[in-house]
Amino acid sequence: MGYHWLELNYETTPDPSLFATSRPDIVAGQPFWLSTAGDPGGKVLNPAAFSVPQTPKQGTQSGNDIPGFGFAQVDLSIARKFVITGRLNIQFRVDAFNVVYHPNFTNPPGYVEFDPPFLQSMVMLNQGLGGLNPLFQQGGPRSLQLSLKLSF
Repeated sequence: MGYHWLELNYETTPDPSLFATSRPDIVAGQPFWLSTAGDPGGKVLNPAAFSVPQTPKQGTQSGNDIPGFGFAQVDLSIARKFVITGRLNIQFRVDAFNVVYHPNFTNPPGYVEFDPPFLQSMVMLNQGLGGLNPLFQQGGPRSLQLSLKLSF
């Protein structure tokens, strides 16, 4: 399924070198998102909501006006302190990250001139920082951390 609906060329962009991409026009009455069960996050951008401007100019779509996927993560910490003597204590702690293991998707790329999958999210949010461990990024996998602290 190919979307060739917003291919930019020398006549439809304010930048003849095609280095910068222009914003599309917004089509009134069309929703930005379409609900689709098989795509990441359950939705894709609606190609009918955007059109190429008739003259080489920036379109009517302004920056940051399309709501994205959002972010949801529940972290939980439980601790218990045990008194051994007057000055000696042990604290046991359990930290749980992303307890409900809710998937968090990145927003689709802002480029409108390429074929799919540009209309849909392509990666999970915790994959966005390249070589850093996804466990320590927002939206990472469910994980537990146990700690024991001796105070004297």
